Amino acid sequence: MSTQQGTVVHISTDEVSKWQMALRNLQNLVGDESVPTPPEALEVVITGPGVQFLLESSPEAYKIRKMVEAGVTVAACSNSLSRFGHDPEAVVDGVSIVHSGVAEVVRVQQGGTDYLKLP
Repeated sequence: MSTQQGTVVHISTDEVSKWQMALRNLQNLVGDESVPTPPEALEVVITGPGVQFLLESSPEAYKIRKMVEAGVTVAACSNSLSRFGHDPEAVVDGVSIVHSGVAEVVRVQQGGTDYLKLP
């Protein structure tokens, strides 16, 4: 994540409609000039069953690639990948793997970032 104060976004849903809503909310946040939030100031941490959307085989993989290419830090919870039977090597290139997604959220919050929980 960027050295400037940013926002950590936590997503855990495996429901497609909620996932898509969360991604639209992220786009709205980045696009809203009243709250300057450059992509490099965002870290999106995915935990729980939501890690399925980070897999190269997911229909949502192209959206993840676009976020990474735009400079957003995207992190997958290793514990969740393991719990739901996903190989960490199968996630989209550029997605970082963190041991515990919840611990990552706490770690970056302790550094002064804002927290946003999306579905």
